[in-house]
Amino acid sequence: MIRPQIPRWQIGLALFLATVGFLAVVQLRSRQPLRQATELPTWRLRELAVLVRQQEAAREALQAEVETLRRRLREFETALMEGRGLSEAMAKELAQYRLVLGLVPVEGPGVRVTVAEDNAAGGVLPAAVHAEDLSGLANELWSAGAEAMAINSVRVMATTGIRSAEGRLVLGGVAVGPPYWIEAIGDPAALQAALAIRGGFVEGLRAVGVRVDVHREARIRLPARPGIEPFRRARRKGLE
Repeated sequence: MIRPQIPRWQIGLALFLATVGFLAVVQLRSRQPLRQATELPTWRLRELAVLVRQQEAAREALQAEVETLRRRLREFETALMEGRGLSEAMAKELAQYRLVLGLVPVEGPGVRVTVAEDNAAGGVLPAAVHAEDLSGLANELWSAGAEAMAINSVRVMATTGIRSAEGRLVLGGVAVGPPYWIEAIGDPAALQAALAIRGGFVEGLRAVGVRVDVHREARIRLPARPGIEPFRRARRKGLE
């Protein structure tokens, strides 16, 4: 199993996501009919608002950490382009950065999550799958210890943006259409358990007419991230 370093913010985020998962789904998809209304006391709403702000701060911190890794990676690759060798320790560090940033294919055990409209949901109209749904599921998996992930075979990171565009979803610039599936490498039991939490994000999706199926996989293969951005300043020595 691959072992990239898990960001510290994911530990606290796991508890947050488990607590407010159902509420998040209801808020994001409030235009969909529900059998019952969900009400929370005012003090609880204020508490959740604080947690949301904390999550945003954690995401910004993670983005800064990713940028630091990218800069370090560029330093190593620039050294190689200029003909300077790397020590064994630096070579191992470079390999780790490539792994964490999704620059190389990986494989290992994990789970496969399929997401689709639930046309058989009694009393609830089937709901289209939105960007917020996949983003929420991905966050649940990251916080449960996922080490690498892909959506519809497109490698993603915890900082990858997911948005809707003309009936399709865009993953960091790559458009994908239904059916949707998420493959995550990590401890299969832990990942599956995170999605089965009572009152969690998955239960919220099912309540609004989205079918979510989770299956353990002994072996998952994920590609490298597409569209790796080129160097902005570094050039091979001797070239304009």
